[in-house]
Amino acid sequence: MNLETILAPKKKVITQKWIDRVLDTYGAPEFFKKQKDRFANPIGATISEGLQDLYAVLLEERELGEAAKPLENIIKIRAVQDFTPSQSVAFVYQLKSIVREALDRDKNRDEFLAGMTALEARIDKVALMAFDLYMDCRERLHQIRVNEVLSGRSALTDGTKCVSAMLKRDQTESADNIQINRLT
Repeated sequence: MNLETILAPKKKVITQKWIDRVLDTYGAPEFFKKQKDRFANPIGATISEGLQDLYAVLLEERELGEAAKPLENIIKIRAVQDFTPSQSVAFVYQLKSIVREALDRDKNRDEFLAGMTALEARIDKVALMAFDLYMDCRERLHQIRVNEVLSGRSALTDGTKCVSAMLKRDQTESADNIQINRLT
């Protein structure tokens, strides 16, 4: 009995646990877990779909190149957030412990140790792909920022010199001052 056959009935449990662990790294994990509408929760939907696709690629021993698209979708999100590089790609490694937890309950562990070694090697390769994608996203983001500074557009988008941003800030400050005056 191979590893894929053993893990097939546990696919839903494993992928859901993986999704939950990744979403737990965010500030409001309950929102991401409960909100199923992809338009109201694009981050949760992208991560959920991406992890399910990654799991299928890894477990079904498909070509690792197929992991690039779902992996890139997840990494693009994590690259622009306040995660360190290691935190951004750590979710790939979490699958190892989740699969091991699922297999610990199985009595015939020795039968699929070779399969587990092969799966872990595939997970490691996907993690390296994730890091490469993360670095590519960060480089593109940095280049966009440099281009904005060089073109002078950053002065319009940083809120300091933009007339509409200054007007909005003044209106907000005026409204705050009115409320403070009412309270005193």
